[in-house]
Amino acid sequence: MTRTDARIAGLVGVEAEVNTGPAVAYAGLRRAIEALRDAGATFGEIPGRYGVEWAELFPGEGSGGPVLAEIALAASERRLHRESEQVFRVLAVGAAALCHGVAEVGRPLVLLGVGGADLPSLRGFMRAVEHARTVPGADIVPRDPERVRAPLAEAADLRAERAGCLRRMGLGLEPGDLRADLPASGADDAAGWPDGELYRRAMDPGAPAADRLAAALAYSRAAFFTANWEGMAVVAAAALGLTRGLPDARVPAVLEAAGRHDGQAEAIEFEPAVLRTAADLRAYLCKVLGIQATFRGRQDEALACFRAMRGGEGRVLPEVRAQSHLYAALTLVKRMDRVGEAIRELERGFAAVPPRAGESGGHRRERGWLHNLRGLTCFALGEPREALEHEKRALACIEGLSDASSVHLRINLLSNVSVLQEKTGRHRQALATWARFERAAGASNTPFAKHHAYRAAGLALLAADRDAATAGLERSLACAEESRDDFHACEIRLETGGLLVRAGDAAGAYACFAAGEEAARRLGDPYRIALALAGQAVCGGRAPGAEVAAVAARSLANAGRARALCERADSAVGAAELLPGPRTKLNRPFDLVNFQG
Repeated sequence: MTRTDARIAGLVGVEAEVNTGPAVAYAGLRRAIEALRDAGATFGEIPGRYGVEWAELFPGEGSGGPVLAEIALAASERRLHRESEQVFRVLAVGAAALCHGVAEVGRPLVLLGVGGADLPSLRGFMRAVEHARTVPGADIVPRDPERVRAPLAEAADLRAERAGCLRRMGLGLEPGDLRADLPASGADDAAGWPDGELYRRAMDPGAPAADRLAAALAYSRAAFFTANWEGMAVVAAAALGLTRGLPDARVPAVLEAAGRHDGQAEAIEFEPAVLRTAADLRAYLCKVLGIQATFRGRQDEALACFRAMRGGEGRVLPEVRAQSHLYAALTLVKRMDRVGEAIRELERGFAAVPPRAGESGGHRRERGWLHNLRGLTCFALGEPREALEHEKRALACIEGLSDASSVHLRINLLSNVSVLQEKTGRHRQALATWARFERAAGASNTPFAKHHAYRAAGLALLAADRDAATAGLERSLACAEESRDDFHACEIRLETGGLLVRAGDAAGAYACFAAGEEAARRLGDPYRIALALAGQAVCGGRAPGAEVAAVAARSLANAGRARALCERADSAVGAAELLPGPRTKLNRPFDLVNFQG
């Protein structure tokens, strides 16, 4: 009998078969939630309070409010930034539903085939196991977690990622401990879900190549926004060969069909509109493989994929060739710390899209992205003036352009210029530049306002303007709470509490920590609950004590920081030193669903 079997011996658990395969994001989570629903769970206030996220899991059951893309940021393709608030929020709500559903029915949830769940769901189960440590009566048990499916493609071998998730559940499993003996999920797993239907079409060996390619393009976009990296890799790898022999004249029809099948809201990135030739389609699929590889930490593999975008047969458009150099340079400078090689890639990118009379907006935009990254390399080399010059040249490249990618670049540039000014000690200039963000197109919605107000507050603090800083933090918090964003609301509350306690305002700080505790409990985050409790103790002049240390010790996602808090739990002064304060960027790694260390 294994350890997990022993935990459920003698209990009648609610069993959920979650070996769902890669086709449909969140399929495993849905199955587990449905199993609890069949056992009588109602999930309390969760479906109503988090109606936007619930609608992602169960379309038609949401609250009818805004869609998720309107209140939470996606991953960023052009910055190779895998952190997605959208995915985090869906996983956090799914995990909360599992925990409260288990407590409601009074029986453990037994996850069968958990090693074969789609990767987003596996991350959700990982989150649920930690959340359950904060909910009395919640018991989530992975049965035989070492069993996984065999990889469906070399580029889609996610055994290391699966082992990482299982370790974060408190299971001592390494990749070598996994057994690839779970059956492949059935075709019916994909039926009825938009991404599943696209997966089925893209992988259908009997379908025409053009139809499969159209489905592959649309599926890749859908999988990008749900962080379904395995599905991305499977489909892109299968579709690469379909571009051979495809006449360039067929490409517009492929793109038009992909748009019909897409179902995605217009995104700031990861869109195939620039493609014109069969070689461009191949390059796009190489980019898909590269992006999922770099998000998984496989940087050598990613670099090879990005460089392969410009290879092969056929004519690759200059804009696509420039993207190839851009992504290779991004990988070199941001992931591999090889700045000199990145600069050489960028120079080749500039050569692909040189300034010329009557050039297209797309031509200018790609050159603008290259200048943006060239500025980053200058900054990395300690050349802030040169960096600023490249940022200005990038702004000039997109003057008058209003497409989604140019809007994204313009906002990115304003941010970068502000950061350059901040790093060189010109805090008031950084704040003035940042204020231009509010006037940029695309910067008026809730997630951008939340991030803008927070950074404005941090810069105001550096400029010794406490009133402006307080107003900025309050506005950022209001945006977070308006959209039921417990994660950032908790962060802002705890940081404001740390700011106030250091300023001698114990009463104000205590209120922040108490409200932060409420948000942390909704998140089911032992570390942040303990940090909020520690802050409340410090406000009262007390050491946090063993009770707070015991809460911190339940943390799986932040075990290191939790240990540090435990070590100082017997000292009010020592604990106070660990209380956070505001920063100048609200961007955070979503540590609660991160299995990559």
